[in-house]
Amino acid sequence: MQENVAVSFSKPKVIILDVYETLLDMSDVERKVNNLLDSTKGYMLWFELFVQYLFVDNCTGKFNNFVSIAKATMLMTAQKMGRTVKEDDIDFVLELLKHLPVHEQVQEGLSELNDLGYRIAALTNSPEAVVYERMEPTGLISYFEHVLSAEKIKKYKPCVEVYEWAVKKMGVAAGEAMLVSAHGWDLAGA
Repeated sequence: MQENVAVSFSKPKVIILDVYETLLDMSDVERKVNNLLDSTKGYMLWFELFVQYLFVDNCTGKFNNFVSIAKATMLMTAQKMGRTVKEDDIDFVLELLKHLPVHEQVQEGLSELNDLGYRIAALTNSPEAVVYERMEPTGLISYFEHVLSAEKIKKYKPCVEVYEWAVKKMGVAAGEAMLVSAHGWDLAGA
């Protein structure tokens, strides 16, 4: 027997959006990493290790910048897979973050949210400048009140302090904000 349960949600004052994979399509990076590591699992293995080392920084109270962690974990992944990668190739992969395609209907969705009066912010682990560099040419940047980089507080998502900082920066209480992300670990942190 199925019960009907009424759930009540209040309209958020602010919608905070993750950037990579939520708004921007990471398929080009995935293909390039898989090609570089000569494995269909290369990207998945690298990304898991990369996120793990972001977590390590959070847990140990140390802070290494996003790009240095990305490079180091790419080298570690290659070594574990018995591959050799050049730093220039890793730099090329990371440069792709500035040129990724926007997921279909993101522009329309942001426009609709804007028309409905929502305040919108982006929250990312990557450097703020990288996000601006990608979003300015597309005009997407105009929808965002703020682009918030976790690096500003020297912590990475899903560290709770990142989300607390983001809502404070937006001038709202945590219960007045909604996070939208393609990553379960990001949602769990929020």
